[in-house]
Amino acid sequence: MNRENKRPRHVAIGKITRTHGVRGALKIYTYGETLGEQAAGDTLFLNPETGGENVALTLTTLRPQGKFWIVQFRECSSMEDAQTLLGEEVFIPEDRLPPVEEGEYYHFQLLGLEVETLDGKSVGILTAIMETAANDVYVVDNRGREVLVPAVQEIVCSVDLELGKMVIDPPEGLLDDL
Repeated sequence: MNRENKRPRHVAIGKITRTHGVRGALKIYTYGETLGEQAAGDTLFLNPETGGENVALTLTTLRPQGKFWIVQFRECSSMEDAQTLLGEEVFIPEDRLPPVEEGEYYHFQLLGLEVETLDGKSVGILTAIMETAANDVYVVDNRGREVLVPAVQEIVCSVDLELGKMVIDPPEGLLDDL
């Protein structure tokens, strides 16, 4: 495969939720901490995986506000410009993500993994991740039925991204309905 022709994979890092002020600033709900690690001059993208035109936005300022960030883009200088971006997700190329510690994963890496028990019984496909105060909870689709798996070390035994598989040791009662 010729890697030069391959477009880099983009990862969503937040969603534009509302305008802020009259000069085109936007409030972005962040997915994790990656947006906060960006700086003025960095480029974020809208809809990069659709195969259509990549919309590139250049950060000029950003500042935290709780779980949100207030950002200004060079290409967005009025409230009218900002309103056209409401509801859009912002992305960065995967290669700009900071590295994670061994045994840690980005959510996008886990979505779509086949989940099975230690003895090889299929639990289903990991389709969503719920963030809770205590720990994440993996939502696994088992032929239309939802299985909730706590994302804790005592239950999640291994993750193999190359094989696309997660192995769990479910506590008694978790899979009784399957």
